[in-house]
This record gives sequence, structure tokens and C-alpha cells, in this order.
Amino acid sequence: MRTSPLTAAFDRGPAKYFHGRKQILHDFNELVARAIQAKSGTIFLIQGAPGAGKSALLHECAEQAKSAKWEIAKIAPVALWNPGRLRQYLGLKNIKIEGGSAHLGVPGIAQADISAERSPHTVETLLQAGKAPLLLTLDEAQTLGMENEFPANQIHNARSVLNAIHNGELGRSVILLAVGLGTTGEYFRSFGISRFAKRCLVELGALEKEAEREVLRDWLTKEGGAKGDPTAWIDAIAQETQGWPQHILSYVESALEQLDADKSVMTPEGLNVVLEAGLVSRSKYYDRRAHGFPEEVRQSLARPFRNIPLGESTTFSEIMNSLTQNYNQDKADDIFHQALEKGIIDERSGRYSIPIPSMHDWLVSNYAST
Repeated sequence: MRTSPLTAAFDRGPAKYFHGRKQILHDFNELVARAIQAKSGTIFLIQGAPGAGKSALLHECAEQAKSAKWEIAKIAPVALWNPGRLRQYLGLKNIKIEGGSAHLGVPGIAQADISAERSPHTVETLLQAGKAPLLLTLDEAQTLGMENEFPANQIHNARSVLNAIHNGELGRSVILLAVGLGTTGEYFRSFGISRFAKRCLVELGALEKEAEREVLRDWLTKEGGAKGDPTAWIDAIAQETQGWPQHILSYVESALEQLDADKSVMTPEGLNVVLEAGLVSRSKYYDRRAHGFPEEVRQSLARPFRNIPLGESTTFSEIMNSLTQNYNQDKADDIFHQALEKGIIDERSGRYSIPIPSMHDWLVSNYAST
């Protein structure tokens, strides 16, 4: 009996089978090349709805930088103001003073000299210290806006570090690759990052159709050992997954279990089981995204989208009009921002949508009053 390779966190991190996003990867690779030539860098931000494959894309970008001989460090927001934590993320073992210079020991890397006049005890001097180009990766970057993420007396330091990276002022090739929900750009703006270089701000949506089909094909044939032509299964599953990587994995999990039960033979009956199980899994995922919102809140959020076609948007005022029917202004504002942070609604060009069409359908079908 086949053991499923999917774990409880299979929808996080690197994708086992990655296809598509070619233009984004091309743009990031160009930035890496330019940064090396200019000994500079900036912030490359990828934002999008839950389940769009942001973490998988982050991994692919990091692999490109790694192949170009960049050092890679996964960080949390605390590293933007706490030099001790940044040293841990950079893998710095020690700091010692010898003959008027500080030496930073990095596993597998020759020691980097830092002048004693320039203290190594700040985030900026640590980032300036090395010689090799450095990629900092920050997943779930919307946590930059979480209350109490930064001590009040450190916000200035974090702002200074972010601007030094963003403006390429470290005298070294340093890129911050950040991924987060659609609110992430707003949080960067609160730290003074109001404009991004061309093609360095990515609004991530669904996979291209052909890329989605290739991912499904790989899972079914390479992982599931499917016998015969998988086209019928790919067509049917793609109708439901609509290019969203999280949905693809939900349906794939059911498909692998069914292929195991049917000895890798793809039957129409087996496909029906897969589609039914995938639909249940998809609905449970949406319910988890809306966790903490009682039914009346979900109803208030669903009403403005009742007559809006799938994938289309509405205005801020329409959403707030619905919320203020049941809540005071402060509570309505709080619900609205929570919905943004949860990825239930998303902002594009001043308008708001439920970013995943099938989630739009789920919310309206279950909670929009007639």
C-alpha cells in the first residue's frame, strides 16, 4: 500500500512539483544579476491570497539566487532590529576582536573583517560586513504589521534597516525577498517603503492553465503511478482547482488515495470519489480561513458580493455599508481589516474582491441572505 507523501503541512514551503511563474522568476533572476553588478539591492515583494503558492515561489527564487552563489538567510521580522537574532539567522558563530578588527565567523565561509571603528553590534553593520551577495527571505511578511511585533523603541531601527536595503545603501548586494498576504504592501508603506522598483512588486494569482495541468500530471503519474492517459482526470480536477495551488494539493491528496485503492488504475468511479472528496476538503479550507468570524459576520461580508460575478470586485463603501448594518463603525472597521488579514477579501487598484473564485461562491452560497 502506497504511503502518501503529503503531510499535515504539505501546503506550506517548497512545491514537490513546480511549474509556471516563469515571468516572475525571470524578473527576480534579472534583479539578482543587476544587484551583483551594482553591488546594491532592494526589496522584492510577492503578495497574494492564501493558497496562491507564495511560499513555493519564494523557495524557487531562493534556489535561483543560491545557484548564482548568493548566501541565503531565512529571517523573521525581529532580525530587522535585533542584531543578536540576525546573527543567528546568518549563521554567525562568534564575534572576536583581533588587532583592532572584528572577525565574524560563518560556518563554511572565510572570516569577514570588520573595522573596529564600525561596531558590528547593529543590524546594518552586520548586513554590510560580508563580501558575498546576500538574500534575506521573509515568509509570512504580513506579520510586519502585527501589533507588538516591534518594540516601540525599535521601530525607528527597523525602518532604517528596511530603507537601507530597499534603497541599496549597504555597500553590498543585499536583497530582501518577502512574501505575504495582500495587506503586506501596506505594512511596508508604514515603514516608509512606498514605491518598489519595476517588477519588484508581484501580485500573485492563480497558476497559468498549462502550468496547472503539468503539476497535476506530475502528481498523478510520478507520484500516483497512474496507468494510462491521465487527461480526463486532469481536465476534471482542473475545472475544480482553478489554478490555485492549495486546491490542487487538496484534490491531489484524494487522487493519490484513490489511485492507491484502485492499484493505479484511473476509473470514472474513482474520479467521482476524488472530486467529491476534494470539494469537501476545499470547503473545510475556506471554513478554516474564516475561523473566528461568527455566522452573522460571514453574512455581512457575503452580502456585498451576492450579485457580483465570480472574480469581480466591489467598492470599499459597499462592504462597509453591509458591515455597518449590524455593527458600529469601529467594529465594522475591525472586521474589515481582519478579513483583509485573513485573505478573505483582497484589494486591487482600490477595489475589493474575494480573491479565489470558488471561495467567493462558497461564501455567497452559504452566507448571503436572499
